[in-house]
Amino acid sequence: TVLRLLQSLGLYEIKDMKVGSPLNKKISGGQRKRLNIALELIREPAVLFLDEPTSGLSSRDSENILDLLKELSLKGKLVFIVIHQPSSDIFKMFDKLLLLDYGGYLIYNGDPVDSIIYFKSRIQQADWNESECHLCGNVNPEQLFNIVEAKVIDEYGNFTGIRKTSPTEWSKHFKKFSGDSEHAKIEYGKLPKISFKIPHRIKQLFIFLKRDVLSKLANTQYLVINLFEAPLLALLLSFIIKYYSVDALNSIGYVFNENSNLPVYIFMSVIIALFIGLTMSAEEIIKDRKILRRESFLNLNRNSYLLSKIAILLSISALQALLFTLIGNTVLEIKGMYFHYWIMLFSTWTFANLLGLNISDSFKTSVTIYILIPFLIIPQIILSGVLVKFDKLNPTISKPNTIPWYGEIMSARWAYEGLAVHQFMANEYEKQFYLFDKLKAKADFANNFKLTKLNNHLSIIRRELKKDTLSPKLVYSLQLIQNELKAECESNPYFSSDVYKKLTPALINRTTIDSVQYQFDILRQYYIRLYNNADKKKDELIRDMSDTPDKKEVFLKLKRDYLNDALSDFVTNADDLTRIIEYDNRLLQKTNPIYAEPRVGMFSAHFYSPVKRFAGLRVNSFWFNLGVIWFMCILLYLSLYFRLLYKLLTLIEGWGLPFTKTEIKHSRL
Repeated sequence: TVLRLLQSLGLYEIKDMKVGSPLNKKISGGQRKRLNIALELIREPAVLFLDEPTSGLSSRDSENILDLLKELSLKGKLVFIVIHQPSSDIFKMFDKLLLLDYGGYLIYNGDPVDSIIYFKSRIQQADWNESECHLCGNVNPEQLFNIVEAKVIDEYGNFTGIRKTSPTEWSKHFKKFSGDSEHAKIEYGKLPKISFKIPHRIKQLFIFLKRDVLSKLANTQYLVINLFEAPLLALLLSFIIKYYSVDALNSIGYVFNENSNLPVYIFMSVIIALFIGLTMSAEEIIKDRKILRRESFLNLNRNSYLLSKIAILLSISALQALLFTLIGNTVLEIKGMYFHYWIMLFSTWTFANLLGLNISDSFKTSVTIYILIPFLIIPQIILSGVLVKFDKLNPTISKPNTIPWYGEIMSARWAYEGLAVHQFMANEYEKQFYLFDKLKAKADFANNFKLTKLNNHLSIIRRELKKDTLSPKLVYSLQLIQNELKAECESNPYFSSDVYKKLTPALINRTTIDSVQYQFDILRQYYIRLYNNADKKKDELIRDMSDTPDKKEVFLKLKRDYLNDALSDFVTNADDLTRIIEYDNRLLQKTNPIYAEPRVGMFSAHFYSPVKRFAGLRVNSFWFNLGVIWFMCILLYLSLYFRLLYKLLTLIEGWGLPFTKTEIKHSRL
């Protein structure tokens, strides 16, 4: 059908040429006109309105177009054409002529050829009963305008600006001629049936896919940028931060264990994924706005269109994430983590793609979109918990025991935390010792910080109990110790005591204090044994792995190649001198977050938590964080499909514009 239509319009020979733009023309103006008409004719519409479809075309091309339109009318279609200065042949093609005078007055409705006889008879021309030339058979449509707009001649024989017959008079003549005093007789009937069949959703999806793929393949600049941007950035980033000591004593050279920039690489990888994903998708819908407006009458499936966009963007993003991971991880010698880095970065890319599609669908110009991108990226950098720790933010908008809500909606936070935790926990070296290190960290915190704090508060209780008045210090210390002992009973299967129930101002006495002190001593002995047993088993495992010189070298190489000291400092919070804080009548652990169990609740886990709690299950942080990012992607798709952001912006715009558009234009002037 397409090729037949192109051939009918004389466009078949240039079917492989680009249309271009008005400023960068590839085809001529006449060819562009015919192509625009072809775009309308391709769907075989039931009713077609055309405004001067033959202007700017040669007589032959004009006849070809009218032949096609005539063929549509013979198939039962209704074609309305506004046309000026038609040739005789074109004039004869029309089935009916509607002539409107100034003011919208209908002055003729009927057979085109008979219109000449009608108007000539009104002015009583001598040859009023002749409409065609006797010799050539041509009709001169100009006669209609000459008769209708005939001017009055003054006494000097000069034409004046006054018409002989006004539009109202012509309208009255026609009403009288048509035999209806109310209005001219116009036949009304049912609209023709639409024969054009809209493809089903799956076929639409493949059509949209094919069209978008061909469009991108034709754009060389787009292909080059999207194929080489990610690997080039990966190469630059990894090469620049591949640090190693140049000290003369360093005979090994680069050692993964000593590269202090690994956390920077993980974080910047996430930010690059967000940035490229946003810039790649930010114009995807806005550039299609004209063609979408043209196709809106077809009622095509929006889901098919959006899925085609997403499928192509995700395919490109998957390739970009793969190339980035292969180059970056290889240069930095990050071993055994290719898949996990790829899937997390690809997920981040997907989030950015869908976010970009949302803003592309909601804003009016590309300039606005690219101004907006920094406002989307910068919060991801600041509120990801990397540059500024969540517990170091303004206390009026954050809490030391939880990640603030705005941190929970930052995809950079979930992606970075997932990669950092997995890189530390699941590398070939640490995964053999993680359980022992976790037990040691738990016992060390309990003995050196938690129990020390509790004993201090118990001393406060002893001191305050000697006073006759009930001091706030006493009440606070009682509540804190009660909360911590209760939590210990709930989380520690080897410890059980109900003494915390007596830690109230009404029940507290010296006997209860001694009982609490006894429980503290039991806990201290328990954690000492726990630490010693874990340390012993770890030492035994290390001895087994390095009991010979060859094994020792392999063991040391394993540590150099897989465990990164800088990342270890990040996830254990080693650079923070604050190990424990009191908040909300609880003791909060600030050291070794990678070994600490999260509290109950899906979003109550601390940063660098090894696991998350969901539906009563303990889920590895990497997979949980990955799931959260994909959940965000689903929400973004729903927002895109239902145009929620667009509707919100429209609503806000309506609230913020108290004036009409005309008044705004005048105010700007």
